[in-house]
Amino acid sequence: MEDHKLTEDRVIELLMPYLKSRDWKIESYCLGQKRGIDIVALKNGKKLVVETKGAKANDNSPTKKRKYFDSGQIKDHFGKAIVKSLETKNNFPESVVAIAQPLDEDIKRAIGGIIPNLNDIGIVHFWVKSNGEIIVEGAIE
Repeated sequence: MEDHKLTEDRVIELLMPYLKSRDWKIESYCLGQKRGIDIVALKNGKKLVVETKGAKANDNSPTKKRKYFDSGQIKDHFGKAIVKSLETKNNFPESVVAIAQPLDEDIKRAIGGIIPNLNDIGIVHFWVKSNGEIIVEGAIE
């Protein structure tokens, strides 16, 4: 399990090289407080849309109150990611939709048991390690 608490931005920064190494071309991404889809990637006419979450807020976040997210915040963020992913599936039915989160002990404890159910509703999940290793649950190809 990871000891480092990754921000959402860091999850994006670590996931993009992984996708590029598998021939996905990054069309767009959002860092910081910018609103929009976190990562959009293209490969062989297929679009991958990724919603990312972190284990802590960015240091410069105006709403940062804790060193890292507690289980309630983790569940809240994950719930919002699921809703956004389902909206994306509805709006772009031909796209592959995914959620990416840090491989983090607190996150695994809070929502790890739910992750396999994402595949049942057509959402891929990326566990992102601080060393750049990615564990994929579901098919993106």
